[in-house]
Parts: sequence; structure tokens; C-alpha cells
Amino acid sequence: MGKFGGRLVKKVMLASVSVTALTVAAASLMAPSAVLAGDFNSKYTAAGAYMSGDFHNHTTCADGAVSVKTLATQSMVNLDWFVHTDHGGAYPRDCRFDDFAYDGPDDGQGKLWEDTVGKAAIKGDPAPTTTSNTGHNANGTVRSAQQMWRWQSLQEYQFPDLIERRNALQQPIMAGMEWVVPAHEHTSTAIITGQYAAVPNVNGQAQFEYCFAVNSDDTSGGGGQGWTCEITNADNDKLRTRFGAGKSDQGTGDYNSTLGTKGINIADNGEHVKSTAAVYWMQEKHAGAAYAVPAHLERAGAFVPGQNRGYNIEHLRDWNNAAPDVAFGFESQPGHQAASNRGEYSADRSPNGSAGQFTYGGTGCYAAAESAKPGYDFDGKALTAADFGPNGRFAGIPSNANPTGVTLCKPGVRTMWDAMLSEGRHYWFFASSDWHNRGNFAPFDKYSTQDFWPGEYQKNWTFVRKTSAGPAQDIVNGLRSGNNFVAMGGLIDDMSFKACTANACATMGETLTVNSGADVTVTIAVHDPNGTNLSPYSFNNPALLQLGIKQPINKPMVAQIDLIQGDVHAPYTASANPDAYKDPLAPATTKIAKSWNFPVKAASEWKTVTYVIRSVTANKYIRVRGSNLPAGTPNKRDADGNPLRDDIGSNNIKCSDPACPAHVNGKFEADIEGWSDLSFFANPIFIQIKGSAS
Repeated sequence: MGKFGGRLVKKVMLASVSVTALTVAAASLMAPSAVLAGDFNSKYTAAGAYMSGDFHNHTTCADGAVSVKTLATQSMVNLDWFVHTDHGGAYPRDCRFDDFAYDGPDDGQGKLWEDTVGKAAIKGDPAPTTTSNTGHNANGTVRSAQQMWRWQSLQEYQFPDLIERRNALQQPIMAGMEWVVPAHEHTSTAIITGQYAAVPNVNGQAQFEYCFAVNSDDTSGGGGQGWTCEITNADNDKLRTRFGAGKSDQGTGDYNSTLGTKGINIADNGEHVKSTAAVYWMQEKHAGAAYAVPAHLERAGAFVPGQNRGYNIEHLRDWNNAAPDVAFGFESQPGHQAASNRGEYSADRSPNGSAGQFTYGGTGCYAAAESAKPGYDFDGKALTAADFGPNGRFAGIPSNANPTGVTLCKPGVRTMWDAMLSEGRHYWFFASSDWHNRGNFAPFDKYSTQDFWPGEYQKNWTFVRKTSAGPAQDIVNGLRSGNNFVAMGGLIDDMSFKACTANACATMGETLTVNSGADVTVTIAVHDPNGTNLSPYSFNNPALLQLGIKQPINKPMVAQIDLIQGDVHAPYTASANPDAYKDPLAPATTKIAKSWNFPVKAASEWKTVTYVIRSVTANKYIRVRGSNLPAGTPNKRDADGNPLRDDIGSNNIKCSDPACPAHVNGKFEADIEGWSDLSFFANPIFIQIKGSAS
């Protein structure tokens, strides 16, 4: 979304919202049999359990509609753990207050920092003032408002409110940040150091924001905290080796030399080197206690030198090489799942469209489809302006797009994610809500044309084991382990995915070591719950009606499970394999090994399938995906079950039931599309031949 939220929300005249009122309002977003998640502590044992969480969401500290306390309270209705994030930079609104209408103080609900704490209390170098209306509501009052640097609002206001909610709800609630990334777009981060200390603090996260966030142009050392932003000489030398000592189209290779006398470099445009230095910094100073997970990374398209746009595969490889314990995955499944262009991906998103132009089954093409190199078609032919516009080969791409910045995608399983996995990289798949607001509806309305609340629709299910390190560290350890699956719309709420020989087993994120020639038995069990999910719609799913299947939208079932398999080779390097290092297409050995269909709802809520990989002689990985839409669903899935581009469904499927809501105007879009097209993704298991190179 834009800096203050790109979509208007319905104006709601409320001066304040109490926690009691939130509990009542939340009931409308719960399934009839649902209760507060509230069972983290009962599941938090040394044996471990899958815990649901969200780590990408927003408040009025940035461009969201609700306060920190409102967000945390509502999020914990349907989650076991929660990491709150907001963009870096500087913003004018006080996030201790809701601002449903995005109009600041105009209706008496929202508040500005300059009015609550006063301009004299705003620290650091003077932040830019905003001269637009404070909430990006076209009907709001235009005024100049003093902004507060995000490091200050995080330390002094946001985090204390999170601690209050954590203590009141007795649930794991942490602070993170959606990092606005030099050279790229956004990344979900958290540094949990100090957050559960005897005197809790969020100093590490605040310093990271100060040092590395785009538009965080303060040079005050954190208002006198003495912050500087250097990395070790050893890691700086690695940057020089990778990028050269001087200036390149990736930034200045000698990062430390750019810091100046104040120990900070506020230049950001095109500075991929600076963003790589940032993950080095995280791993140096907060080893084991931090993560950096690129968010909706296809949305801004390909990387553009000198700008802050998208990610190419070489950038993911750079980060993972630099800090494998920090840069261990991505959010290729975006939030904004109720937006008219799902995930806010589109062919005409400035300047060159999203990578793949749209989402595929609600997931970006880097994990759900096959992508070509930016600027090329799948035959390796360079794109030209003649390829775009009404008469071009790719008519949906605007004619003014820069061909070098366009990334084409197509249905298939040789994804960018699989390209990473085929190198043996421990690189995991995540998703989160990216909550801001409900678009044309107020935050507690049941409909949405923009976002779902954290836990309402998407969940990371992370295996968390209780240790003496405490819940925050145990959750981050669970994320890093890769023992994590993602589910949309409550399609599944538990699973077991194992690969076994006669003597050993491995699960998601783990490696099974086998003798050459051994058979490996794969067992997949998913819990497909009976009853309804949180969807407000009980009429039949329009996508399934194309097949003559009458299934209520709010009673989805798993229709297909796919086991995907690929071979593992040695990792590419930028120096020895420069072309392969930039190639996002996974090897041709990547394939769907087996698919299972479930045409009728089984009596048992568990669906269990097995498959034997015979005579394994090469290193491999396996992963699992599933959907409520079977292979061949018109306009949504190809004959193999691969998701099609979501604009195809939006343009060709109708919502014609009398109960179809007015806000979709008979189209298959917004929250109707989100609730109708569901999937789950499980992270991989690696299979390694005994004695072979890792």
C-alpha cells in the first residue's frame, strides 16, 4: 500500500475502542464453534506442537487503520503467536489510537504525534512533515503534520503497548518491522533480543530500522543513543569480493566506507549492497535471534538498478549466502488476499508490472509458477517494447513498460523457490496477512475488499518446542527450522509430512540420510476440519460450480494433494556460475511425483496418503502443496493442478448466486475469490545419499 494506505475505508465515527468492545466485535469474525486461540500455553511443551502465527501487519504507526492494542487483541483471537510490524521511515499518526477512516483527528478518533506528545518530544533530526491529509482520506483535512521516526515510535510507544497486551492476554506477542529495503521493496523482520528480558526492550530492532530502512534519514544516532551502522571488516571484505570495492549497479561494494563521520549511510536507491550489509549486521549482532523474510516479493516486479523495486533470484542467493540463519525464507504468498487484484499484484503496477503480472492461486509466481529471467522470454529471447500492449505477444503488459524490468511467468513447478531448493538451500515458504484495513468496509465488518485480519485467513503453522530460551526464541527457532506449513482459509489446521527408511525419518526442514539405492516411504497426513471456516459466505463456490460441484464457500475441503520432487546439485556461485546464479528456473528434473484427489468429503477429518520413492541414488528434496480446487478446474487450475494466473478467474468466473454480495458486482474477485480459492504449502524434506557432499 501507499504510505498512508492506498484504499479508503468506510468512515466510522468512534472516539475510542475499548478492549471489551473489541472482544464483542471480534465475535463476528469467528466461526460459530470458534473460541479464542488462547491455547498456546497448553500446547507449549518440550514435545512441541504446530502453533499458528502471523508476522506481517500494520497499525496507525504507519499506514494501517487500527491501533497497536486493537491489532494485537484482534490478532490473538485466531492465533497462537503474533509478531507486529510496521514500515520503517517516519509517520505522523499516534498508533495508540485507531483511525478507521484514515482522516487523522478529523472525526475525533485518530490522533497525531504533534498533538499527543507534542513536537518537542519528537526526537532525532527533524523528520519531514507531511503536507497531504494525514490519513490519505480524500475527504480529510489537508494539513502539515510533524512526523516521528519509526525507531522512536517503536521504542517508546508501540513496544510498551505490545507488552501490555502480551501480559494481559498471556500470549506470545513480539515486535518486528516491515523493512523498506534499499534496492528492493519490503521484507518482514524481527530482532527479538531483549524483548523478553527482565526489563523488556526493543533496542536491536529500533537500531536496525535507524541504520537500514529506506526513508529513515535520521543521522542523530537514535536521538543520542550512540548508534552506528558498521559491519565487521571480515563481512565488509566479503561484500567487496562479491560486488567490487567501487560503485556498481548493485551499489557501493565497500559498504563501511560509505558511513561517514556519523557512522550511517542514508543513501538507499539501488543499494543492494547496503541491504546485504543489513543481513550481515543482523547475523553479527543478533545471531539466532533475528530473521529477514522478503515480503510480497513479486509485487514490485524485477530489480531495477538505481531504484528500490523488486527482487531477482541472485538477490535472494546473496542474502542467503551472507546470513543463512537470518535470510532463510520468503513470503511468496502475499497478504491483501481480498484485494480486487489479489495480493495487490497486477500487470500495470508501476513501472513494469508485478513479476508474473498477477498471483497464481493467491501465491506469487516465485513459489507457485515458473519464471523467466527478467527481460527475457522462456526461450531466452530478449523482450522488446513491441511485445507489450494490445498488439504484442504479451498484450496484458502496458506498452510503456521497460522490457528489461519485466518478468514473465507461466504455470508449472520449476519455480524460483525450487531453484533455491535444488541447490540444497534451507529456504522456506511463509505467508502473512499484511493487514491494513478492509478496503471499502470498516475494520470489524464481515466483508473485505482489501485485507483479512491476522489469523482470519492465512496462518503460518510453525512447530514450536518449549526450551529454557523462552517463547520468543522458541518461535524464531521454529521458523528457522523450516518445520512450518501455510494454510489459507482454514483448509487444513494440522499435518504430518515425513520421509522414512527402515531406520530413520525426517520431517519438514530436515534431511534424511540414506544409503544409495534405498527406498524412501513418504507419508502425508492433513487434518481437513469439518464444519465452517471464518468465511461469511455460505452459498456454493463459484469456481467449483463450473465442475458441477456444489460446495458452500465456508465449508471447503481438500480436493487435491501434490507431492513435488526435485534433484539437488551443488550451489551456484556468482563468480563460478554467473549465468546460472541469475537463473530462476529450477532444473528439468523438478516434477510432480504424485497427485491424489479427494472428490468426496471423507468421514474422517484426516486424509493420509503414502508414496514410495524407489532406489534413490541422487540427492533430492520433496515438498507438498494442496488445494480445495482439483486439477482442471476451469480458469483456475491446469490439467496437472498448477494454479493459473488469478486474473483469468476474475475475468471469466461469475458470482451469480442471489447471495453474492453487491461489492463484487457479479464478479469473482475480492473476498469472494479469496475464500473460494484456497491452498496449503508444506516446506521441504531433503534426502541425502550417505557420503555425498551436502
